[in-house]
Amino acid sequence: MAPPCREELNLMSRKELDLFIFVDALGWKQASARNFLVDLLPRRQPCETVFGYSSTCDPTILTGVMPDEHGHFSCFVKATDGASPFRKLGALSFLPQRLVGYHRVRHYASRALAKVLGYSGYFQLYGVPFGALPYLDYTEKLDIYEAGGILGGQEAIFRHWERSGKAWTRSDWRAGDDANIAAIRSELEKGDVELAYLFTAKPDALMHRHGTCGAEVDAGFGKLERDIRDLHHLAVKRYATVRFHVFSDHGMSDTIEVSDMMPRWQRELRGKYGRDYVAVWDSTMARFWFNDETCRSEAMDWLRAQAEGRIVSEEELRRWRCWFDDARYGEVFYLLPPGSLFAPSHMCQGYVAGMHGYEPEHEDCDACWLTNAESRMPTRLDGIFRVMLEACGEPSGRVVTATRLENALS
Repeated sequence: MAPPCREELNLMSRKELDLFIFVDALGWKQASARNFLVDLLPRRQPCETVFGYSSTCDPTILTGVMPDEHGHFSCFVKATDGASPFRKLGALSFLPQRLVGYHRVRHYASRALAKVLGYSGYFQLYGVPFGALPYLDYTEKLDIYEAGGILGGQEAIFRHWERSGKAWTRSDWRAGDDANIAAIRSELEKGDVELAYLFTAKPDALMHRHGTCGAEVDAGFGKLERDIRDLHHLAVKRYATVRFHVFSDHGMSDTIEVSDMMPRWQRELRGKYGRDYVAVWDSTMARFWFNDETCRSEAMDWLRAQAEGRIVSEEELRRWRCWFDDARYGEVFYLLPPGSLFAPSHMCQGYVAGMHGYEPEHEDCDACWLTNAESRMPTRLDGIFRVMLEACGEPSGRVVTATRLENALS
């Protein structure tokens, strides 16, 4: 048998690569309709999302446990014992909501306030009125990608990668897609990194703005596909084995109905915000806490009479693994059907062409898993963690829980 040539020896000395590519809002329907990277990533299937938004989905992906364990569901919650970090902002409640709710104003105000409060996690005030903020708290104060960022105390996947001894890298979720792709490309050029996590968010932004179809969205998906192909072309030059895994957190629905429930609630309910009740109006669901039983009774009757959506049952929340005994995320949840949107809400003031955050069983909500590897095929978001765990050599059944964070919202 002839000895291997120099080129073969070089190939055998090269490393293996697992690149995990997170594409925000790349739903199974969008991936399938576009045949997104079907030739490059032939092993593909839908991946059931979890109830809620990215604030619920992303910690599930990073830890491999469900919301009732990792403790994350939505950004805003009712403050306990008046200990809101935003209590001084109530003095600005006289400002017109049309002005202070404008997204650019809130973006820069959020960045400044995060610095003042020392928050390292994803922080946005969105369109929550200044008059409501003194009754609310915020959950993602710490960066969930860093040690200690998960409310339930679980370790994110990167702590496992760090212990594995393999060379690894991950994107900066604060940076744009082009910068993150360029950073990963630079790492692949070196040929040293063995585990990589690429974060991309442009498809989510495009579909919120334009819906799931159209020239702008198609162009965005086309560019991302070309970028991933370029990364794969580079990787096969530098590595002996290349495994690419593309996945998402949820899908997206086109908005076909808009509900004005929030202003109608404010006009028709006699209860006073802060005194009798507290509410958070997310894009597709409203969450309520009640301090007054008369207000609760009237509110429940009013909600049941509304045709736009429905009250979510305890049984459903338990089945979706989003039930919290202390009702930290709400005592009552009112949910819209796929394709519907609260406008105005605490998240946005007007129409948004695409939205997510509906009941997780609906086909529009399915995330996706696309790969070229002979790895396990996760059917739910928490299963993605186990593939990333196996890639660093740890048994997939091992989920390490650190000491639970005390007073996480204080």
